[in-house]
Amino acid sequence: MGLKIIIRRIFSFFSKNHIISNIGGSKWIFVSYITEPFKRKKNDGYFHGHQNRQETLIIAEVAQELGFSYVFNDYDKPLNFWKRNFDIVFGLEPNFKILCEKNPKALKIYYATGAYFKHQNLMIINRTNAFCEKYDTNYPYKRLIKEHNSCEVADFIFQIGSKFTIETYPEHLRHKILIINQTSHVFKNINIEEKIKMTSSKDFIWFGSWGTILKGLDLVIECFFINKSLNLHVVGPIEEEFLRVFKNKINNVSNIFLYGFLDVTSKEFRDLVNKCAFLIFPSASEGVPGSVINLQILGVIPILSKWASPDKITDLGYLLKDLSISSINESIDWSQSLSHDQLVELIKTNYYYISTTHNNKKFKMEMKNLFNSVITNHEIVNT
Repeated sequence: MGLKIIIRRIFSFFSKNHIISNIGGSKWIFVSYITEPFKRKKNDGYFHGHQNRQETLIIAEVAQELGFSYVFNDYDKPLNFWKRNFDIVFGLEPNFKILCEKNPKALKIYYATGAYFKHQNLMIINRTNAFCEKYDTNYPYKRLIKEHNSCEVADFIFQIGSKFTIETYPEHLRHKILIINQTSHVFKNINIEEKIKMTSSKDFIWFGSWGTILKGLDLVIECFFINKSLNLHVVGPIEEEFLRVFKNKINNVSNIFLYGFLDVTSKEFRDLVNKCAFLIFPSASEGVPGSVINLQILGVIPILSKWASPDKITDLGYLLKDLSISSINESIDWSQSLSHDQLVELIKTNYYYISTTHNNKKFKMEMKNLFNSVITNHEIVNT
């Protein structure tokens, strides 16, 4: 085979928006999600990113083990003209909705990876407006979700999150929701005893991705302008508009450190996480975010808004009363009141809880059980 043909085939594989497997069985599931994980299975570095990458491959395994052949298509990329009908349509909008319309008899399962979109949009607007008024700036709305009715169309909603996530939905949709626990990153060589030795109750971390105001970084920074004897370590990308407001103030204090993006497998990240006793994450809209889970399994004690919290947050850390500087200050007071023994107990509790609740094996079992449950209660007709 000539080099040009090989290059063309490789390019075709990596540029197409879908992945097909017909070895599962005669019934078919269409998954509107992501396809890149199939193309980069041998790239360990790629899987150091968001947990949805490893979870995509697990969903494919579940489909085959249940006797389904599958099509995975990127949720937001162009669709092929699929001549076949599908028995199950699963995933995210907009392609979820399009395939539901083309397959009205299919079992329709919406895969919700965050809070209800109207809740998130309202929170973005309210928090951004408050920020603009306080700092006399014109900050654009970030991470607004386009209006859709996927939850109304769906027969069931598989929801990554907690009881707090369900509360973001209108009452008429809540009966459709089935909770699933997402995975944590598969860290190598976690040493909780080393974490206990290195941890400092004076060091806190904020760890997030885009959506700086939505995730409450402004509130956290304001608190550490006040609490100068404590250190705040900020990990993740920060929007330029945000830095224009805060950069000079941050440069004038010695207790706030900006790191930008860090690979979670890097020595710098692990050393920093071992140092920080607490995570502060007052997000206004989440499920239970992967950033929180990944720090918990490394022994960091969470201080969270209810929208970023697992159901058992009061056993694991601190539940913020609201999204305010005063509430965060109260949580800081709580953190500094803990004895060494209490600190150690919470470090160990978080590690154990996440390692037993948010792992690949548990995710696969829960996903398989949910599919079995809804299939049993819905006639799947091979059309």
